[in-house]
Amino acid sequence: MKKIIFVCTGNTCRSPMAEIMLKAMIKNDGIEGVRVSSAGLAVGEGDKINKNSAKAVRKLGYKFSSFKSKQLTAQMVKKATVVITMTAEQKRYLSAFENVMSISEIEGCKDVSDPYGLDETAYFNTAIQIEQACKAIKDKIVKLQKGE
Repeated sequence: MKKIIFVCTGNTCRSPMAEIMLKAMIKNDGIEGVRVSSAGLAVGEGDKINKNSAKAVRKLGYKFSSFKSKQLTAQMVKKATVVITMTAEQKRYLSAFENVMSISEIEGCKDVSDPYGLDETAYFNTAIQIEQACKAIKDKIVKLQKGE
C-alpha cells in the first residue's frame, strides 16, 4: 500500500483540496493500492475545511462529505511513502525526513501559495493549480504501476 500525505500549514485550505482531488482521480481511474490523506504543520485539530476551499473544490466537480484537519506527526511521515508539501519552505521544515518533497518538485508545478484570508477567486485559482499537480501525481502513479 502506497501512502501519500499532502501537507500545508493549517490543513484547512490547500492540503484538503489536494487530498479530495487526488482521491477522486485515483478512484475514477480504478487505481488500487494508494491511500491519500492530508495533515498540517500548525493545526487546530478537528477544524473543518475552509468554506472557500470547499466551494472551489465543488466548483471543479469534486464531491466530498466531510473533512477534519489533522496535525502532522513524525510517525505519520515515517509511515508514508511520500509526503508532499505545498511549498519548498514547508519541505525545509521537514528536512529531517527523506520521503518529503515539495509540490514544486513535481513536473510542471510550482509552490502553492496560501489563499487563507483572500477572496473566493484566489481559492479557485489555488484549486486549479492543485488540480494540475494532482493530475501530474496521478500520471506518475499510473506509470509506476505499469512499471515504466
